[in-house]
Amino acid sequence: MGIVLLVAVMAAQAAFVPPTAEERYVADLRARIASGDVEAEVALGNLYESGDVLPQDPAQAAEWYRRAADKGHAGAQMNLAMMYLEGQGVRRDVQQAVAWYERAADRGDAIARFSLGSIYENGANGVARDTVKAATWYRKAADQGLVTAQYRLGLMYRDGRGVPRNQGQALVWFRKAANQGEADAQIELGILLSPGHGSSTDIVDAHAWLNLAASRWKDEAKRVKAGALRDELEKMMTADQRAQAYRRATEWQDAHAWQRQGAASKPGIRDSGSGAR
Repeated sequence: MGIVLLVAVMAAQAAFVPPTAEERYVADLRARIASGDVEAEVALGNLYESGDVLPQDPAQAAEWYRRAADKGHAGAQMNLAMMYLEGQGVRRDVQQAVAWYERAADRGDAIARFSLGSIYENGANGVARDTVKAATWYRKAADQGLVTAQYRLGLMYRDGRGVPRNQGQALVWFRKAANQGEADAQIELGILLSPGHGSSTDIVDAHAWLNLAASRWKDEAKRVKAGALRDELEKMMTADQRAQAYRRATEWQDAHAWQRQGAASKPGIRDSGSGAR
């Protein structure tokens, strides 16, 4: 009898598999949710959406985001809006996306504000194009330092869409975005500062920005375009002006060596909650 019992105990010990770190993490999230932790709800939704730890389940992700969103969590509201916009885990519904983006935007979320600007600029199913609203939302996100919003607002001032055409304001917003490393803004700034494009001509500055854009584009065709514009400017410049321009570009690169192209926040990034492992 004793031998039989010993064998049974040994078999049970051999069959026991300790929980993995991922399993412990999920269990901890569920315990925190049971105690009312909204951030844990967002984190669990993120796990279901990504499929990295739990089996991917967009419907479950949307449900957990909704629970947190209903409690006023701005990140969850933005995540749920993105799922409605993309039709992930829920039926695609742009009007619902706008409603949730607005709730997140009202709580100060810069990406939600940018996303509203993008929707209104282009229009979408059930949402009419409205460039005035687009410019308003871009301005709110741009004031928070969101580089893509600064660039888009610059375009709207340049073209007079949703706001009065104003080259001075276009330069202001292109420069803000350019200084954050946005190559799109750098080339637009270089063009506006080039001779023949307005009253704010600065050929040295124009060359420096075009040179930076040519070195930072990931798109080969755009990189070639920026380089060609820079090279055309060089034909009109003195040797001293060219030297100044290359020096300015080098100084900018040295001062912004920590930046990577596109390092600033861009739309499309989910809030993952604070359920860090």
